[in-house]
Amino acid sequence: MIGHTILMEGLAPGDIFTAIFLLIIGVLCLWQGWVAYTEPVPRFVVNYRGWTCPPLAMFHGGVAMLLMSVPAFKLPLPKIVAGVIGLTWLFCGLTSLLGLFFWFPRFLLPRWYRRAVKAGVPRNDPNAMGAFKALPVEQQREAAQQGNQR
Repeated sequence: MIGHTILMEGLAPGDIFTAIFLLIIGVLCLWQGWVAYTEPVPRFVVNYRGWTCPPLAMFHGGVAMLLMSVPAFKLPLPKIVAGVIGLTWLFCGLTSLLGLFFWFPRFLLPRWYRRAVKAGVPRNDPNAMGAFKALPVEQQREAAQQGNQR
């Protein structure tokens, strides 16, 4: 049983406090980003002009913060797992920084938003976007098809 326990001897108090801080900030950012993706009346559309989108970038920033806390615990991870964690952190961190300061990638926007733009819904009207988002997916697709044919 001794071989299966993880010893915490090599952890400095600073590592633990930093990891806890990153975990707290990561959970808060993840929560705010998830709210931005899922709220019924999307507030992110008010300021979104096709470039930066901090509310949506918060989700990826939260994932990056959570993953940054993993090395502080000095867990014995296989190289494959550590590589996947590292690549995920890199993707989420870059997406977060790009989305906060320069440009949020279009392929990461919610699907309903892309369908709404194709359907001709005003981009910066949260109520119109919320009404479109509340439609069933089939009706959204039909509206987007009709918007493309105009």
